[in-house]
Amino acid sequence: MHRYRKILKTVLILYVVSQILFLINIQFPRGLNFDEFHYVPSAKQYLSGQENQNWEHPPLGKLIMAVGIGLFGDQPLGWRVMSTVFGSLTLVGTYLWALALFSEAGLALWVALLTLFNHLLYVQARIGMLDTFMMAFIVWALAAFTASFNVERSLQSTKRLLLFAGAMFGLGVGCKWFTVIPWWSCLLLVIVVRLLQSWQMQFAEAKVTDWYLPEQWRGVKWTDWFVYLGIVPVIFYFLTFIPMFTIQKPPIGLWDLFSMQAKMFDGQLRVVNSHPYMSGWADWPLMKRPIWYAFDKESGLPESVRGVILLGNPLIMWSGLLALLVALWGWIIDRRRDAFLVLFFYVAFFSSWVLIPRKVAFYYYYYPAGMSLSLALAYVFLRIEKRFMPRWNWPRWTFLALSAALFIYFFPVLAALKIPADSFRKWMWFSSWV
Repeated sequence: MHRYRKILKTVLILYVVSQILFLINIQFPRGLNFDEFHYVPSAKQYLSGQENQNWEHPPLGKLIMAVGIGLFGDQPLGWRVMSTVFGSLTLVGTYLWALALFSEAGLALWVALLTLFNHLLYVQARIGMLDTFMMAFIVWALAAFTASFNVERSLQSTKRLLLFAGAMFGLGVGCKWFTVIPWWSCLLLVIVVRLLQSWQMQFAEAKVTDWYLPEQWRGVKWTDWFVYLGIVPVIFYFLTFIPMFTIQKPPIGLWDLFSMQAKMFDGQLRVVNSHPYMSGWADWPLMKRPIWYAFDKESGLPESVRGVILLGNPLIMWSGLLALLVALWGWIIDRRRDAFLVLFFYVAFFSSWVLIPRKVAFYYYYYPAGMSLSLALAYVFLRIEKRFMPRWNWPRWTFLALSAALFIYFFPVLAALKIPADSFRKWMWFSSWV
C-alpha cells in the first residue's frame, strides 16, 4: 500500500508541475499556430452546432478542444488549454509505462523527466493539434498493455488492464487514425507470443526466453483477446461520434456514421499542396528537417519576433538512436523483455510511416517514436549501472541534467518568447533547420 501511495504522489506532482509549465506563456502565438488553422474552426463549429468541415479526421480531439474554447473563449488559452491537460496526462502515462516496463520507480521518474525535457511533448502540449490528444490515449494504452506482461499479476487484474488498454486505443483512434498502428501492433505481438508459447509446449528442449514466458497471460483466452483488443476499441471509437448525432446540424443518421468512415479514408489518401517544411521519414531520426510552427513579428516591435519550432532535444534524439542499438543487442543476445518491448514499439511507431502512402509528411509524425526514445535510454543506463556501478546511478542523472540544460537553451524558440529578429539563427545548428 505504501508503494501505491508513493506512485500516486509522484503522479500528482508530475501532473501539477507539467501543467504549470505548459501554461506559462500559452497566450503566444496570439494567432492560430500551424494546424490550429484547421482544428480550431472545427472545434468552434461543434460548439455552434454547424456541419463540421474537418471531416477527414474523427471528432474526439476536436470535441476536446471545443471544451477548452467553451470554458475560456475564442482566444489562445481556449484553443490550447486542453492540449496542456492532455500533455500532462501524456507525461503521467509515460511514467506509468516506464514503471510497467522496468519495475523501478526511480527509473520511471527519470524517464518522465527526460520526456519532459525532450522538447516534443512541451511543444505539442501547447498547440491545438489532434496528435496531442491521440498520444495521451496511446501512452495510457501501452502502459496498461505492458503492465499485463507481469506473470505474477492475477488473471482478473490482467483482464482489467487489457480492457482498459482496449478502451484507450479506441479513444485514441477517435482522435486520429494513426492509433491503429500501436493497437494492431499489440494484437500482432499477442499472436506471436501465443504461437511461441505453443511451439515451446511441443518442444520441451526449447530455451525459455526472458521477453516472453510460457506463463505469460495464462488464463486469458482467445475470446478474451477478441473482446478486449478487438471489440472494445471499436466500440469506444464509435462512441466518440455520439455527440455528432445531437450537436451537428443537420444531424447525422446511423448510416451516415458508416459512410463517413469511407469519406474520411478517401480524405486521408488525397494529395495536399506541398509545404516548405515538409519532410520524409528518412529525415526524422537525425532531425534533418524540423518544423517551425510559428514565426511572427511582435506587434508594434518589428525588430522582435516570436517563434515556435518543433525540434527534439538533440542529446536525447541522437543518443537515443545509439540506445536502440544497445537494446537490439540486449534482445538478441540476452533475450530481455524490456529491450524487446522498447525496440518493438519504436519500430512500430516509426516504420509505419515507411508504408503509409502519404505524399506530404512532416516531422511531427515522428512524435510518438521520438517520445519512446526515453525508454531506450533508460534501458541503457539501467544495464550500465547494474553491470558496472550497482551502487551508483549518477550517470543517468548527469545525462538528465545535460538534457535539461539544452531544454533551457532552446526554450525561447519553444515557448514563443520575444527575441531579436536576427538572433534566432543561434539556435539553428544546421541550415536545414531554418
